[in-house]
Amino acid sequence: MTKNIALNDLPFSGLLRELIAIGLIELAQNNVFESEESEMNNKVATVFERVVNQFENTFKDTFTSKIVLNDRSAYFVKSKRLVKWYGEKNLPQDYKELMIYVLKGTAELLRKNNVDFLKSIQSISVGKEVILGREYKDSLAIVPAVVKQAEFYEYQHEFLKPTAGNKPEILLDPIWFALMALGFLRCFAGYYGGKYYFVTKEGAEAALDNPARLRNIIEAIEVITSVHIDFKPTPYCEELYELRLSYGIASGMKIIQREVYPLKVYEISLVGNAYTCTKTMLLDLAESLDYITSYINNLQSMLQIPTEVKIKDLQFDNPLHALLELAERELRKPVEGDNSMIILTFVKDLYRAIQTRNTQLLEETLLRLLRISHLILSAKKGVNILLRETLKDFMTEPHIRAMITI
Repeated sequence: MTKNIALNDLPFSGLLRELIAIGLIELAQNNVFESEESEMNNKVATVFERVVNQFENTFKDTFTSKIVLNDRSAYFVKSKRLVKWYGEKNLPQDYKELMIYVLKGTAELLRKNNVDFLKSIQSISVGKEVILGREYKDSLAIVPAVVKQAEFYEYQHEFLKPTAGNKPEILLDPIWFALMALGFLRCFAGYYGGKYYFVTKEGAEAALDNPARLRNIIEAIEVITSVHIDFKPTPYCEELYELRLSYGIASGMKIIQREVYPLKVYEISLVGNAYTCTKTMLLDLAESLDYITSYINNLQSMLQIPTEVKIKDLQFDNPLHALLELAERELRKPVEGDNSMIILTFVKDLYRAIQTRNTQLLEETLLRLLRISHLILSAKKGVNILLRETLKDFMTEPHIRAMITI
């Protein structure tokens, strides 16, 4: 059945395509495409409803930005496209609520057979506009700005030609909008610092006929987005970003299959009046996750050795956990006592040693940090208390042994 999905006919790439693909993977993972055609609508509706229940609980304390004026006008005020489809009850205020609203509404349309899932996903029209699906109540919906504008703008000042021609409008019917909404919620990795983060898998549609690979992709995205929301890393320093993500995954004893890499991370910011893709990066945590998992296991094997770093109301599981936090702080403001930013330098060198599996480089990196740590700790004042306590615990012989795990 998946061979009938016309994803290869989509005349665009990027975030929108990847979110739609993840939405389809979610359906495939739930064996929707093995259903009889007469059962398809209800099966899809069941998945949409289950996802809504999951994300309403998962994101109950998570907020996103308000729906921008253009989207609000198109959906609810002027043309009222979504009001025509789903009604005026519980209209959403932000983009997370919008995606849940669309999934709930589309599930209801499917239950009533007001729309046809199979006919919709097999309908792609490319002309002056790109139309995904079939008109419902004589209307189609625009792609929400947080996704659409990221396809057009990158690095704040550069206007990119869209991949489907000269600035085409992409229009969605309820089914395609719901698939995008499903991918949006699954790939959503937090909204903080005025920025959205999404974790996707480019080319994920190639796995639609491989159930095991589908499961691994969805599980990897679930793990990384969850850790991303909890740890709130920022990708300004990619080495630190990957190590913080890896630490969060390893400390939660989660596993990601190597075959799913590389994944893709989007950072999207509201710059002026446009949502701008300010950063994209390919993500491969295989080596750093292996290293930090071994490090944590080594510490846990030392049963009588305390590993926590504690100051006032802050507590970190171990010195590496605290060092990664200190390095993150240094990106925003220099940490008192670390005049040469040795912590951030150490993190970058550690990352390089891990990726190359170079034991000699790791030992040299540790030695440099130990030498400077003695100087920092010998200072009588002007040293951040977290930095002081972290270095004291870091320098112990059992901890250094735990660090040499390559």
